[in-house]
Amino acid sequence: MIFRTELPYNPNSIKLDYKSKIFTIGSCFATEISNKLSQYKFSVFHNPFGVIFHPLAVENAIMRIYSQEEYQSSELFKYEELYLSWDHHSSFNDISKDRVLSHINKNINLANKFLQETDMVIITLGTSFVYKLNQFDIIVANCHKIPNTHFSKLLLAEHQIKTSLKNIIEMLTDMGKKNMKIFFTLSPVRHSKDGMVENNISKSKLLCAIHSVVESYDNCEYFPSYEFMMDDLRDYRFYKEDLIHPNDVAIKYIWEKFKNAHISPDEFSTMQMVKKVNTSLQHKIQNTHTIAYKKFLYSIVKNIQNLEPLLPPGAFKEEYQELRKKMNDSY
Repeated sequence: MIFRTELPYNPNSIKLDYKSKIFTIGSCFATEISNKLSQYKFSVFHNPFGVIFHPLAVENAIMRIYSQEEYQSSELFKYEELYLSWDHHSSFNDISKDRVLSHINKNINLANKFLQETDMVIITLGTSFVYKLNQFDIIVANCHKIPNTHFSKLLLAEHQIKTSLKNIIEMLTDMGKKNMKIFFTLSPVRHSKDGMVENNISKSKLLCAIHSVVESYDNCEYFPSYEFMMDDLRDYRFYKEDLIHPNDVAIKYIWEKFKNAHISPDEFSTMQMVKKVNTSLQHKIQNTHTIAYKKFLYSIVKNIQNLEPLLPPGAFKEEYQELRKKMNDSY
């Protein structure tokens, strides 16, 4: 008997290697895929505006990066001692206005440069719902836990989403390499606060818009992360305790699907060596003044040195410096 419907996914598409550059933007599920790529030391630039959920927020972020339009102090506001941006995640918040602006504008310029050399862009959309700040009649990316009386909640129409996605594609295509691929994916994270029925309506609008737009562009594809979660795994045992977010098992499953479809098999052995180094780095040793400990650190350093020619420059730079420090401290 068959107890689940496994979703086949074997596209004849781009194969990433360690020379590839990958840019990811969008919801928190984009973070999960980006984290996996980063763990294996691929060259990744992730969410220059922080986690953002709806297509208008992604479009605005890409527009500012595309035009290299830096933010001005007048675009920030102060709330409960912190300076914030309506376009950015709360991770940018700070008591210093100058630090916020510096962080935001540095990311814009770094992202612009990175996108000109990018091989794959992954855009993960989470919701069709947006919030309009009533005072200024603008759509925000983040409400920053400000009382909801300041906002109006709106559901984007499919044609609005399609227009936004087309604008995103046009800007990325103009900015990027000729062979750059743009992947759209729908976040499997359920926005239960909107209501389950409303969440499904929201997701369906995104899904219809994405497929309609992707079919119109040769450089665009769809990665079915949503379908892997909802139609393939399809079980609460693959969710975290909040019953909203995919758990580690689900993320690993979806990651394996992505890896097998879009990473060159020639890189799998290198990825295993990277995983071995990462495992060694996480190993805890109680006595750090033994000869065995020094040999252990040295073996990790040697493994990193052997990997360096195969990986992007500086892939293990921070870990290497920390190992050297530990080796010096152990003497």
